[in-house]
Amino acid sequence: MRATEQQIEPRKTPKQGRAMHTVDSIIQATQKILTNEGYERASTNYISDVAGVSIGSLYQYFPSKEAIVASLVEKTVVAAAETIREELLACMGLPLEESTPRLVRVLLETRRENAFVFLRLPREMPGFRSVSRQLTTEKYLHTTIHSYYMQHRDSIRLDDLETAIFVTEHMVIGCIDAYLDNESPKIDEETLVEQLSLAVLSYLGA
Repeated sequence: MRATEQQIEPRKTPKQGRAMHTVDSIIQATQKILTNEGYERASTNYISDVAGVSIGSLYQYFPSKEAIVASLVEKTVVAAAETIREELLACMGLPLEESTPRLVRVLLETRRENAFVFLRLPREMPGFRSVSRQLTTEKYLHTTIHSYYMQHRDSIRLDDLETAIFVTEHMVIGCIDAYLDNESPKIDEETLVEQLSLAVLSYLGA
């Protein structure tokens, strides 16, 4: 069976404190290895050693390292989405000119803090798309993003909000990822936030 077709669902969900601690240790060890050494080094044997659990205990909960990575990706994406959701809610009553730079900045910060998932894994992990297809911040945030756009409907000249959401999300995330992926960016962070905010506001007609 090819790696891209391996089972990525956990074998069982821990319900007791000790089991939950074991699973957390496995996921944290995986994150440490991925961040410091890369995907290829993250074998199940190495993960169990770093986590301080037996290989048998690891396989009780995860059938493969792909399954562990999938759980880590989900945990990371959900946490990032919650951070962005809080900022969206805080910006509901603010003018677009004020809220847009704040939202661009929080997107930049969450993607930088979790670059090992958003930038490195797509390059290093075969079949990453099969793991991440249903695990995007956009998926978890769609209702809140739509509410944010509806709150500012009078300031947006575009008729099709779904298209506006899609274009602005991917424009901002694409530029941020390109910036973070560049070891020697030609613009500074403040300029990036300023120019992306202007681009979004111009596109929306605000």
